[in-house]
Amino acid sequence: MKKKDSLFDKDLKIKVFGIGWWFYMILTALGLLAVSLLGKNMDEQGKMKLVLVLSIIEYIVLRIYKFSLKHIRSNYNYWNELPCYLCNQSTLMCILASLTGNIPVMSYCVTIGTLGALLAVFMPDSYNKDQPFYSKQALGFYGYHGLLIISCLSFYTLGLYKPRLIHTLWGMLFTFLLACLAHVINIFMIKTGLNPGSNYVFTMKPDNYFLQKMYDAIHIRLLYLIPLLLILGVLSFVMLALFGLII
Repeated sequence: MKKKDSLFDKDLKIKVFGIGWWFYMILTALGLLAVSLLGKNMDEQGKMKLVLVLSIIEYIVLRIYKFSLKHIRSNYNYWNELPCYLCNQSTLMCILASLTGNIPVMSYCVTIGTLGALLAVFMPDSYNKDQPFYSKQALGFYGYHGLLIISCLSFYTLGLYKPRLIHTLWGMLFTFLLACLAHVINIFMIKTGLNPGSNYVFTMKPDNYFLQKMYDAIHIRLLYLIPLLLILGVLSFVMLALFGLII
């Protein structure tokens, strides 16, 4: 008889929909609930400060996680840890949204930021697949993305941002502009030799089976991601619709 996985098993590895994975997902949901209840009776300024503090903590966790990789990966490259990946960008956008209260930026966080974090935990890259539950890598990867989901959705759950379906376009626009910026940085890093394998936001080459299929169909760097942009737009639209919103 096959042995059931247990959180007390020191050899437990995190698999999507496995017990370790569900532990992080439930912890994320409870964290979002706690933040929502904590800020329920605050005024708008207090709620913004709450999300700002949460976003700063999230960014600190991200940097600690990223720089700890030099003790985990033999091929660690400082330049590869620039905040130019989708979720990293969303973290910075959360801080910006908390400081400015800008509606387009908040719409990006609630839609693309949330979806990007969810895609990361539902379809982890090859390095983060089957990580040991008690490893620094698992704690950093799932812990950080859990915090990102909480901070992104807090704009909505705290009533700071009232989305409209038309706001889906803001998320798509910012995603495209940030991808273009990352692509320019990719080219600079490669040309200067600072990071020969630079691939921020995966604009240079695909990182998984799904992206590879798009690259096979549109064999042009950066532009091959356009179908993904449309998919994120549709998912954003559906997510806002599920919130019971109208244009």
